[in-house]
This record gives sequence, C-alpha cells and structure tokens, in this order.
Amino acid sequence: MEGQSDAALTPLEFASDILGVKLWAKQEEVLASLSEHRRVAVKSGNGLGKGFCAAVVLLWFLYSHKDAAIALSTAPTFRQVRHVLWRQVHRLYRPNAQLLGGKMLDTRWEIADDRYAMGLSAETADQFQGFHSPNMLIVVDEAEGVSDEI
Repeated sequence: MEGQSDAALTPLEFASDILGVKLWAKQEEVLASLSEHRRVAVKSGNGLGKGFCAAVVLLWFLYSHKDAAIALSTAPTFRQVRHVLWRQVHRLYRPNAQLLGGKMLDTRWEIADDRYAMGLSAETADQFQGFHSPNMLIVVDEAEGVSDEI
C-alpha cells in the first residue's frame, strides 16, 4: 500500500521473494532477528556474508517503507562504503531495478526527496548530522573501526 510500511514483508521474505537470493543459516538468522529487534549486531569473520546481509537490509528497508524513509550506511573509510557494501547493493539492485524503482547512483539510491539511501564515510561525526525522517535505518559495517561518537 502506498504511504504505509509493508510490515507484513519481513527482511527474510524480501530476500527470498523479491530479490530471489539464497541465504545460508546464519544470514537467515540475522535477517530474521531484524523483525524482532530494533538493534542488531553481527560479529563474525571475514567473507561470511555480513556485507551481503547489510545490502539486503538496506534495500528491504526502503522497499518496505513507502512513505518518508532514510537509510544511512557507513564504514571506517569511504573506500569500504563504496567498494564493499554499495557494491553488494548494486549487485542486488540491478536484476531487480524495475521492481525496486528509483535511481541508483554510486553510493546513493534515490526513490523520492524524502525516501533514499546513501553511503557516508565515518571519518567525521558531522557528516551524520541533519538527517531527519520518521523512518531511519543506520547500517554500520566494520563497526570496530568507527568512532564511538558516530
């Protein structure tokens, strides 16, 4: 429904039904936990799919919130934002662009003036000021490298 959150569509359902992706058990566990918890932290080794899950969540959030929604993503450096998380976002978006809509840029997905996602570097806290929306998602990749202030 336009103007409302699609609360019935969980991140896990979005991954399988909309994006058509196959997940392994821990990825399913992470996505399922977002339906029950306001904050979710994922601790694991390199190459286990955390960035992939983060990309799914970012796309799900804007897809499921049809009214004002902002998704901000960050990592310790802009290189990580652009070449890790947003590379995954692009890979998932491309085959589903018609359905997901909007305009995909390098590190920004624009659906409307008040409905977008963007990647920011976590090098200075002031980059995170000034964003306001009734629906906000913050994705922090490699959080151990991001200052507590942010």
